[in-house]
Amino acid sequence: MAWEELRYSKNAVRKAGELIGQGNGTLDEIDDARTKLSNFRSSHGYPLLSITMHVRGNAIAVKPDAVVARRLKRLPTILDKLERYPRMNVTTMQDLGGCRVILSTVAQVDAVVRRLENAGRAQNTIVRKYDYLRDAPGPQSSGYRGVHLVYEYRATKKAYHGHKVEVQIRTELQHAWATAVETMDLFGGGRLKYSEADPGIARYFLVVSSLMALDEELTQPTEAALDIERLRGELAALEVEHAVLQRLSGFTAVVESFGPQMRNSTLVMELFRDKGELYVSRFDTVGEAQERLASLEARNDENIDAVLIGMTKFDQLQAAYPNYFANTTAFSNFVNGMLNGYMPERAVRWQ
Repeated sequence: MAWEELRYSKNAVRKAGELIGQGNGTLDEIDDARTKLSNFRSSHGYPLLSITMHVRGNAIAVKPDAVVARRLKRLPTILDKLERYPRMNVTTMQDLGGCRVILSTVAQVDAVVRRLENAGRAQNTIVRKYDYLRDAPGPQSSGYRGVHLVYEYRATKKAYHGHKVEVQIRTELQHAWATAVETMDLFGGGRLKYSEADPGIARYFLVVSSLMALDEELTQPTEAALDIERLRGELAALEVEHAVLQRLSGFTAVVESFGPQMRNSTLVMELFRDKGELYVSRFDTVGEAQERLASLEARNDENIDAVLIGMTKFDQLQAAYPNYFANTTAFSNFVNGMLNGYMPERAVRWQ
Protein backbone atom coordinates (compact mmCIF):
# COMPACT_ATOMS: atom_id res chain seq x y z
CA MET A 1 0.00 0.00 0.00
CA ALA A 2 1.38 3.42 -0.98
CA TRP A 3 1.91 6.34 1.36
CA GLU A 4 -1.37 8.06 2.10
CA GLU A 5 -1.97 11.36 0.35
CA LEU A 6 -4.37 14.14 1.25
CA ARG A 7 -7.78 13.33 -0.25
CA TYR A 8 -9.51 16.58 0.67
CA SER A 9 -8.81 20.26 0.14
CA LYS A 10 -7.13 22.09 3.00
CA ASN A 11 -10.22 24.27 3.21
CA ALA A 12 -12.34 21.15 3.83
CA VAL A 13 -9.87 19.99 6.48
CA ARG A 14 -9.93 23.41 8.13
CA LYS A 15 -13.74 23.35 8.27
CA ALA A 16 -13.64 19.82 9.72
CA GLY A 17 -11.37 21.09 12.49
CA GLU A 18 -13.69 24.01 13.20
CA LEU A 19 -16.68 21.68 13.43
CA ILE A 20 -14.87 19.49 15.97
CA GLY A 21 -13.76 22.55 17.93
CA GLN A 22 -17.27 24.02 18.07
CA GLY A 23 -18.77 20.64 18.97
CA ASN A 24 -22.15 21.39 17.42
CA GLY A 25 -22.31 18.98 14.47
CA THR A 26 -24.51 15.93 14.02
CA LEU A 27 -23.07 12.48 14.62
CA ASP A 28 -22.64 11.96 10.89
CA GLU A 29 -20.98 15.36 10.48
CA ILE A 30 -18.61 14.68 13.35
CA ASP A 31 -17.74 11.25 11.93
CA ASP A 32 -17.06 12.81 8.53
CA ALA A 33 -14.90 15.50 10.15
CA ARG A 34 -12.88 12.87 12.03
CA THR A 35 -12.30 11.03 8.74
CA LYS A 36 -10.97 14.19 7.09
CA LEU A 37 -8.72 15.00 10.04
CA SER A 38 -7.41 11.44 10.21
CA ASN A 39 -6.52 11.54 6.51
CA PHE A 40 -4.78 14.90 6.90
CA ARG A 41 -2.78 13.54 9.84
CA SER A 42 -1.86 10.34 7.95
CA SER A 43 -0.76 12.31 4.88
CA HIS A 44 2.18 13.54 6.98
CA GLY A 45 3.66 10.04 7.02
CA TYR A 46 5.95 10.40 4.03
CA PRO A 47 7.20 13.93 4.84
CA LEU A 48 7.89 12.68 8.36
CA LEU A 49 9.99 9.79 7.02
CA SER A 50 11.90 12.05 4.64
CA ILE A 51 12.76 14.59 7.32
CA THR A 52 13.57 11.93 9.91
CA MET A 53 16.11 10.33 7.57
CA HIS A 54 17.82 13.71 7.19
CA VAL A 55 17.78 14.35 10.93
CA ARG A 56 19.03 10.84 11.74
CA GLY A 57 22.03 11.23 9.47
CA ASN A 58 23.07 14.40 11.27
CA ALA A 59 22.35 13.00 14.73
CA ILE A 60 24.44 9.86 14.31
CA ALA A 61 27.28 11.97 12.91
CA VAL A 62 27.42 13.58 16.36
CA LYS A 63 26.51 10.50 18.44
CA PRO A 64 26.55 7.15 16.58
CA ASP A 65 24.04 5.58 18.98
CA ALA A 66 21.70 8.58 19.19
CA VAL A 67 18.07 7.57 19.65
CA VAL A 68 15.98 8.85 16.74
CA ALA A 69 12.30 7.96 16.31
CA ARG A 70 9.29 9.30 14.48
CA ARG A 71 5.57 9.28 15.22
CA LEU A 72 2.32 10.68 13.88
CA LYS A 73 0.29 12.68 16.39
CA ARG A 74 -2.55 10.68 17.91
CA LEU A 75 -6.00 11.61 16.60
CA PRO A 76 -7.48 11.96 20.13
CA THR A 77 -4.71 14.48 20.92
CA ILE A 78 -5.58 16.47 17.80
CA LEU A 79 -9.28 16.45 18.65
CA ASP A 80 -8.56 17.47 22.24
CA LYS A 81 -6.46 20.42 21.07
CA LEU A 82 -9.18 21.57 18.68
CA GLU A 83 -11.74 21.40 21.47
CA ARG A 84 -9.48 23.47 23.74
CA TYR A 85 -8.76 25.99 20.99
CA PRO A 86 -11.91 26.12 18.81
CA ARG A 87 -10.52 28.85 16.56
CA MET A 88 -7.36 26.93 15.72
CA ASN A 89 -6.76 26.18 12.03
CA VAL A 90 -5.75 22.53 12.02
CA THR A 91 -3.96 22.89 8.68
CA THR A 92 -1.37 25.14 10.36
CA MET A 93 -0.52 22.69 13.16
CA GLN A 94 3.23 22.07 13.14
CA ASP A 95 3.51 18.77 14.99
CA LEU A 96 1.14 16.31 13.28
CA GLY A 97 4.36 14.56 12.35
CA GLY A 98 7.03 14.46 15.03
CA CYS A 99 10.65 13.32 15.12
CA ARG A 100 12.41 12.82 18.44
CA VAL A 101 16.18 12.90 18.99
CA ILE A 102 17.70 11.93 22.34
CA LEU A 103 21.35 12.67 23.09
CA SER A 104 23.59 12.41 26.13
CA THR A 105 24.74 15.99 26.63
CA VAL A 106 23.80 19.60 25.98
CA ALA A 107 26.93 19.91 23.84
CA GLN A 108 25.61 17.14 21.59
CA VAL A 109 22.21 18.83 21.34
CA ASP A 110 23.93 22.07 20.30
CA ALA A 111 26.07 20.21 17.76
CA VAL A 112 23.09 18.49 16.12
CA VAL A 113 21.11 21.75 15.99
CA ARG A 114 24.07 23.51 14.34
CA ARG A 115 24.43 20.76 11.75
CA LEU A 116 20.73 20.90 10.88
CA GLU A 117 20.67 24.69 10.69
CA ASN A 118 23.74 24.73 8.44
CA ALA A 119 22.72 21.87 6.13
CA GLY A 120 22.92 23.92 2.95
CA ARG A 121 21.85 21.20 0.50
CA ALA A 122 18.80 20.04 2.44
CA GLN A 123 15.62 20.14 0.34
CA ASN A 124 13.34 20.41 3.35
CA THR A 125 13.54 23.74 5.17
CA ILE A 126 13.59 24.79 8.81
CA VAL A 127 10.90 27.45 9.11
CA ARG A 128 10.85 27.94 12.89
CA LYS A 129 13.07 27.28 15.89
CA TYR A 130 11.99 27.15 19.52
CA ASP A 131 14.85 27.11 22.03
CA TYR A 132 13.39 25.99 25.35
CA LEU A 133 16.86 25.67 26.89
CA ARG A 134 18.27 29.19 26.96
CA ASP A 135 16.10 31.81 25.27
CA ALA A 136 13.60 32.37 22.47
CA PRO A 137 11.49 31.52 24.41
CA GLY A 138 13.48 29.68 27.11
CA PRO A 139 12.30 27.09 29.67
CA GLN A 140 8.52 26.90 29.88
CA SER A 141 6.57 27.71 33.04
CA SER A 142 5.71 23.99 33.26
CA GLY A 143 9.41 23.14 33.35
CA TYR A 144 9.61 21.71 29.83
CA ARG A 145 13.02 22.07 28.17
CA GLY A 146 14.45 21.07 24.79
CA VAL A 147 14.99 22.45 21.29
CA HIS A 148 12.30 22.24 18.61
CA LEU A 149 12.87 22.74 14.89
CA VAL A 150 9.87 22.97 12.58
CA TYR A 151 10.52 21.71 9.05
CA GLU A 152 8.44 22.28 5.94
CA TYR A 153 8.51 19.49 3.37
CA ARG A 154 9.72 20.80 0.00
CA ALA A 155 11.38 17.74 -1.52
CA THR A 156 10.52 15.66 -4.59
CA LYS A 157 6.93 14.54 -3.88
CA LYS A 158 4.84 17.63 -4.64
CA ALA A 159 1.68 16.09 -3.16
CA TYR A 160 3.19 16.70 0.29
CA HIS A 161 4.61 20.18 -0.23
CA GLY A 162 3.79 22.49 2.66
CA HIS A 163 3.35 19.72 5.25
CA LYS A 164 5.21 20.50 8.46
CA VAL A 165 7.12 18.22 10.82
CA GLU A 166 8.38 19.09 14.29
CA VAL A 167 11.79 17.80 15.41
CA GLN A 168 12.35 17.66 19.18
CA ILE A 169 15.97 17.47 20.32
CA ARG A 170 16.66 16.75 24.00
CA THR A 171 19.26 15.42 26.39
CA GLU A 172 18.57 12.20 28.24
CA LEU A 173 17.87 14.19 31.39
CA GLN A 174 15.40 16.51 29.65
CA HIS A 175 13.77 13.45 28.10
CA ALA A 176 13.51 11.76 31.49
CA TRP A 177 11.56 14.76 32.80
CA ALA A 178 9.22 14.88 29.79
CA THR A 179 8.69 11.13 30.03
CA ALA A 180 7.67 11.34 33.69
CA VAL A 181 5.17 14.11 32.90
CA GLU A 182 3.67 12.10 30.02
CA THR A 183 3.52 8.99 32.20
CA MET A 184 1.66 10.84 34.95
CA ASP A 185 -0.85 12.07 32.39
CA LEU A 186 -1.13 8.79 30.50
CA PHE A 187 -1.58 6.45 33.43
CA GLY A 188 -3.00 8.86 35.98
CA GLY A 189 -5.48 10.64 33.72
CA GLY A 190 -4.02 14.08 34.48
CA ARG A 191 -3.16 17.02 32.24
CA LEU A 192 0.24 18.16 33.47
CA LYS A 193 1.40 18.53 29.90
CA TYR A 194 -1.24 21.20 29.32
CA SER A 195 -0.68 23.00 32.63
CA GLU A 196 -4.00 21.68 33.92
CA ALA A 197 -3.11 19.67 37.00
CA ASP A 198 -2.97 19.72 40.78
CA PRO A 199 -0.88 22.84 41.60
CA GLY A 200 1.29 20.89 44.04
CA ILE A 201 2.19 18.21 41.49
CA ALA A 202 2.76 20.84 38.81
CA ARG A 203 5.14 22.65 41.18
CA TYR A 204 6.91 19.35 41.90
CA PHE A 205 7.80 18.88 38.24
CA LEU A 206 8.81 22.52 37.86
CA VAL A 207 11.20 22.21 40.82
CA VAL A 208 12.73 19.03 39.38
CA SER A 209 13.17 20.76 36.03
CA SER A 210 14.99 23.64 37.74
CA LEU A 211 17.32 21.20 39.51
CA MET A 212 18.02 19.49 36.19
CA ALA A 213 18.78 22.86 34.60
CA LEU A 214 21.37 23.50 37.33
CA ASP A 215 22.88 20.08 36.69
CA GLU A 216 23.19 20.85 32.98
CA GLU A 217 24.40 24.42 33.62
CA LEU A 218 21.47 25.90 31.71
CA THR A 219 18.86 28.59 32.35
CA GLN A 220 16.38 27.71 35.10
CA PRO A 221 12.64 28.19 34.60
CA THR A 222 11.88 31.72 35.79
CA GLU A 223 9.20 30.50 38.20
CA ALA A 224 11.70 28.29 40.08
CA ALA A 225 15.01 30.15 39.75
CA LEU A 226 16.24 29.29 43.25
CA ASP A 227 19.52 27.96 44.68
CA ILE A 228 19.98 24.21 44.88
CA GLU A 229 19.42 23.88 48.64
CA ARG A 230 16.11 25.72 48.57
CA LEU A 231 14.98 23.64 45.60
CA ARG A 232 15.97 20.39 47.32
CA GLY A 233 14.12 21.40 50.46
CA GLU A 234 10.98 22.27 48.52
CA LEU A 235 11.20 19.03 46.54
CA ALA A 236 11.42 17.00 49.74
CA ALA A 237 8.30 18.68 51.13
CA LEU A 238 6.39 18.17 47.88
CA GLU A 239 7.36 14.50 47.76
CA VAL A 240 6.03 13.96 51.28
CA GLU A 241 2.77 15.66 50.35
CA HIS A 242 2.18 14.14 46.91
CA ALA A 243 4.25 10.90 46.81
CA VAL A 244 5.07 11.36 43.14
CA LEU A 245 7.83 8.73 43.15
CA GLN A 246 5.45 6.19 44.66
CA ARG A 247 2.85 6.98 42.02
CA LEU A 248 5.34 6.60 39.20
CA SER A 249 6.60 3.27 40.53
CA GLY A 250 3.01 1.99 40.57
CA PHE A 251 2.41 2.71 36.87
CA THR A 252 3.42 -0.68 35.51
CA ALA A 253 2.54 -1.98 32.07
CA VAL A 254 2.71 -5.53 30.79
CA VAL A 255 4.49 -5.64 27.44
CA GLU A 256 3.71 -8.33 24.91
CA SER A 257 6.77 -10.33 23.84
CA PHE A 258 8.38 -9.20 20.65
CA GLY A 259 11.56 -9.86 18.70
CA PRO A 260 14.31 -7.51 19.87
CA GLN A 261 16.26 -7.71 16.61
CA MET A 262 13.56 -6.45 14.22
CA ARG A 263 14.67 -3.50 12.12
CA ASN A 264 13.01 -0.98 9.83
CA SER A 265 9.77 -1.59 11.66
CA THR A 266 6.42 0.14 11.44
CA LEU A 267 4.73 -0.37 14.78
CA VAL A 268 1.49 0.37 16.55
CA MET A 269 1.68 0.57 20.34
CA GLU A 270 -1.65 -0.01 22.04
CA LEU A 271 -2.00 0.91 25.70
CA PHE A 272 -5.15 -0.30 27.46
CA ARG A 273 -5.00 2.07 30.40
CA ASP A 274 -7.71 0.43 32.51
CA LYS A 275 -6.00 -2.99 32.30
CA GLY A 276 -2.42 -1.74 32.53
CA GLU A 277 -1.59 -3.70 29.38
CA LEU A 278 0.60 -2.62 26.47
CA TYR A 279 0.84 -4.38 23.12
CA VAL A 280 3.33 -3.69 20.37
CA SER A 281 2.38 -4.89 16.88
CA ARG A 282 4.62 -4.87 13.81
CA PHE A 283 3.25 -4.29 10.31
CA ASP A 284 4.78 -4.93 6.91
CA THR A 285 3.47 -1.67 5.45
CA VAL A 286 2.62 1.78 6.73
CA GLY A 287 -0.85 1.45 5.23
CA GLU A 288 -1.65 -1.63 7.31
CA ALA A 289 -0.43 0.12 10.44
CA GLN A 290 -2.55 3.18 9.66
CA GLU A 291 -5.62 0.98 9.20
CA ARG A 292 -5.05 -0.62 12.60
CA LEU A 293 -4.56 2.78 14.23
CA ALA A 294 -7.73 4.13 12.61
CA SER A 295 -9.75 1.14 13.84
CA LEU A 296 -8.58 1.72 17.43
CA GLU A 297 -9.23 5.45 17.30
CA ALA A 298 -12.71 4.86 15.87
CA ARG A 299 -13.69 3.17 19.14
CA ASN A 300 -13.40 6.59 20.82
CA ASP A 301 -12.49 4.80 24.06
CA GLU A 302 -10.62 6.95 26.60
CA ASN A 303 -9.01 3.81 28.04
CA ILE A 304 -7.24 3.05 24.74
CA ASP A 305 -4.15 5.02 23.83
CA ALA A 306 -2.54 4.08 20.51
CA VAL A 307 0.32 5.52 18.50
CA LEU A 308 1.98 4.66 15.18
CA ILE A 309 5.77 4.66 15.30
CA GLY A 310 8.53 4.08 12.79
CA MET A 311 11.85 2.77 14.14
CA THR A 312 15.07 1.87 12.38
CA LYS A 313 16.25 -0.11 15.39
CA PHE A 314 13.49 -1.90 17.24
CA ASP A 315 15.50 -2.08 20.45
CA GLN A 316 15.38 1.73 20.64
CA LEU A 317 11.60 1.70 21.00
CA GLN A 318 11.57 1.74 24.79
CA ALA A 319 14.33 4.35 24.90
CA ALA A 320 12.38 6.70 22.63
CA TYR A 321 8.90 6.14 24.08
CA PRO A 322 9.44 4.93 27.66
CA ASN A 323 6.21 6.56 28.87
CA TYR A 324 4.24 3.79 27.13
CA PHE A 325 6.20 1.29 29.20
CA ALA A 326 5.77 3.26 32.43
CA ASN A 327 9.56 3.48 32.52
CA THR A 328 10.48 6.52 34.58
CA THR A 329 13.63 5.08 36.13
CA ALA A 330 15.94 7.88 34.98
CA PHE A 331 13.61 10.53 36.41
CA SER A 332 13.18 8.69 39.70
CA ASN A 333 16.93 8.12 40.03
CA PHE A 334 17.59 11.84 39.62
CA VAL A 335 14.93 12.81 42.17
CA ASN A 336 16.14 10.18 44.66
CA GLY A 337 19.64 11.58 44.25
CA MET A 338 18.39 15.02 45.19
CA LEU A 339 16.34 13.73 48.11
CA ASN A 340 19.10 11.49 49.44
CA GLY A 341 21.56 14.37 49.67
CA TYR A 342 23.61 13.43 46.61
CA MET A 343 24.43 16.39 44.41
CA PRO A 344 25.76 15.82 40.88
CA GLU A 345 29.36 17.00 40.61
CA ARG A 346 28.44 19.87 38.31
CA ALA A 347 25.69 21.09 40.67
CA VAL A 348 27.93 21.50 43.73
CA ARG A 349 29.00 24.96 42.55
CA TRP A 350 25.39 26.15 43.01
CA GLN A 351 25.42 25.70 46.81
